[in-house]
Amino acid sequence: MSLGAVPEREPITDRDWLSLRAQLKGTLVLPAEQPAVIGVGKQLAAGKPLVRPQAWVRCTDAEDLRRAWDFVLEHGLPVGLRSGGHCFADLSSSAGLLLDLELMNTWRLEGDRLICGPGCTSGQLNAELARRGRRIPTGGCPSVGLGGLALVGGFGFQGRSTGLLSDQLDAAQALDAAGQLIQVDEQEHADLFWALRGAGAGQFAVLTELNLRTSAAQAGTAVYARWTLEGAEERLQAWMAWAPTADERVNLEMQLTQGDDDEEPPCLELFGLVMAVPSAAAQLLEPMRRALGDGLRCWPLSESEAAAYCCGLLDRQGRPAWQPSRPYREHGYQFTQSDFFDVSPQAGAWTELLRSFAAERRYAEHREIEFIPWGGAYARGPDSAFVHRQARALIRYTCVVGARSSQAQREQALTWVRGVRGCLQPSANGEAYQGYADPWREDVLTAYYGRALARLREVKRRWDPDQRLRHAQSIAPV
Repeated sequence: MSLGAVPEREPITDRDWLSLRAQLKGTLVLPAEQPAVIGVGKQLAAGKPLVRPQAWVRCTDAEDLRRAWDFVLEHGLPVGLRSGGHCFADLSSSAGLLLDLELMNTWRLEGDRLICGPGCTSGQLNAELARRGRRIPTGGCPSVGLGGLALVGGFGFQGRSTGLLSDQLDAAQALDAAGQLIQVDEQEHADLFWALRGAGAGQFAVLTELNLRTSAAQAGTAVYARWTLEGAEERLQAWMAWAPTADERVNLEMQLTQGDDDEEPPCLELFGLVMAVPSAAAQLLEPMRRALGDGLRCWPLSESEAAAYCCGLLDRQGRPAWQPSRPYREHGYQFTQSDFFDVSPQAGAWTELLRSFAAERRYAEHREIEFIPWGGAYARGPDSAFVHRQARALIRYTCVVGARSSQAQREQALTWVRGVRGCLQPSANGEAYQGYADPWREDVLTAYYGRALARLREVKRRWDPDQRLRHAQSIAPV
């Protein structure tokens, strides 16, 4: 995430940059050297072009990070911290020094424990672990770095049975705001360990190594259905009544989708995983099948296929998923907001949502509303800074426009997101998922952290009273 230090001191010279470069095993890139990519680094930006850093450091290990952080402290630089480049609020960008942890991606198994760097991605690890008969619960985007995902929670198709990714974190190595490498767990620096699991990246310390519990790899049954919007209100209400309290092995999402091709009709999709063989899955799904009607397609997944499906290497219909090529040379624009719900919205709210979803459709504007079931193991996690335990569902509202979109088109996209969110917001519980960082929400820290916020401010006072780790949504110390 984007961090900050004390006000900048003397201007940094070429000699200073060359001195830092000589200390690193990784690389330091200056804007003149790779102008096409240094100001991008992400596939999607939050509403406006990304700022260009003064330099881009690609760390290969914790010592690289420590030396770069010493440089930050010496020169008073603002700094961005990035492992995968998926922050929805662009908190990982900076006009100062960009510290990229993508190359800190080594890993090893020690029994049932995964020891990995923050740059390891969901796709990389799911594939490797499946070959060894193990798994971890990650989300559905294979290029997400675990260094960020484990700090915001991290949910996915295995979550209702296994829990969040942050719930699997048993220990970590981290660089604190003073530039010291430390070990954290339930016994050593327990307050920091509590805060790291849920408070998000760039708040208290920088993870350099994660120690995660793994589970035995498991085969499953994939589920998919697609309908027009006719009958969508009844299907959404049925999903909201059933999915959050279904057997924990069942993790089925719904999504309203309207693609950027205005000739393609909008649709409602059901997709996800049942962690059971098809015969058992059929019994678990029968109540939902009766409520939704015809159209459900189910197929078996082997252990390796289930791992690929869960992390997005396979798409919702079980086909190899398209993956973007890197480095990115331009970025599109994404607008996302989210809410947690303890109760189902009233019928009138669903009607208004569906009307607003398809209203004023615009060419080259991709719209999504994702409905994510909660409950199950999410409600039983360890004591941590992740507070969203008792919700029934999480709903995400997203609109994406292209790299060449105009300012007016981007403003229209944000207006649409705010409008559809407003249809259901009166029924929301006031909380939002910190992994869907929201730059447009006013009560954002309360929405992310709720009752944990006061304690997080105490932890910030102890570990970073000078706010050397800082970004636009930082927790301020008491």
